[in-house]
Amino acid sequence: MNLFKESNSRKIFIRRHSAEGASQIAECELCRLGPEDIEEMAALHNGVAKGLSRDIFAASTYEELERFLSDEGLSIGIRHKGKLVTARTIKMGRAWTDEALEAYEIKLDEDERPAVTGFCVVDWEFRGNNVQYLTQYLVEDIVAETHTSLITTVSPKNIFSLDNILTCNFRIVGIKEVYGGYLRFILKKDFRPSLLPIWTHGHLQIPIRDKSAQMKAIAEGYAGYKLVRKHKSGFHILYAKTAAA
Repeated sequence: MNLFKESNSRKIFIRRHSAEGASQIAECELCRLGPEDIEEMAALHNGVAKGLSRDIFAASTYEELERFLSDEGLSIGIRHKGKLVTARTIKMGRAWTDEALEAYEIKLDEDERPAVTGFCVVDWEFRGNNVQYLTQYLVEDIVAETHTSLITTVSPKNIFSLDNILTCNFRIVGIKEVYGGYLRFILKKDFRPSLLPIWTHGHLQIPIRDKSAQMKAIAEGYAGYKLVRKHKSGFHILYAKTAAA
């Protein structure tokens, strides 16, 4: 059941970390965001983006933030005492998603109607609460009512976010330079029950830095599904073949 069908907000209780080092449970509000929240979203988004390079986080423009808060997008947030401390966004409108998918250059079925993720930003006082998982699964409940799948991108250098999104059962289906020349994994999560399984027995273990080997695996019908860390050789991605490949 869609959490927001009967009410536009819900209470949740998560940890808040103070500058002095204290950590305590805080009552917060999980809510849908709209056009009236533009200034708060911009302040939170820009504050997080300021501390990250574009190689890690492709910041949105003010106009894009407005679109996320309009009928073209979906935005949910978490508030503490009225202050916006988390925001997650999705591109929902056909023209907007088509624009993004053209840049990603991935194959889709003719009957697919994908949505495309925007960003998830969290105020530093509320990090460590797994709100990426919480908000991800919440938006999927809403998106799946009108769309068949969800597409997202993650920088190979953003290990934390990559691990999160793979844990949420996305699959790596492409590797592409986007956002003006920055390398990104292209990941997809299909909501349709007819989604083909992947065969995890006999998977490939490919170093995360080996772009060519990963692109070859994808071309041969493999999809990346898990991030693992090797003691001596660093991070690897497990690639498994889809049933139809």
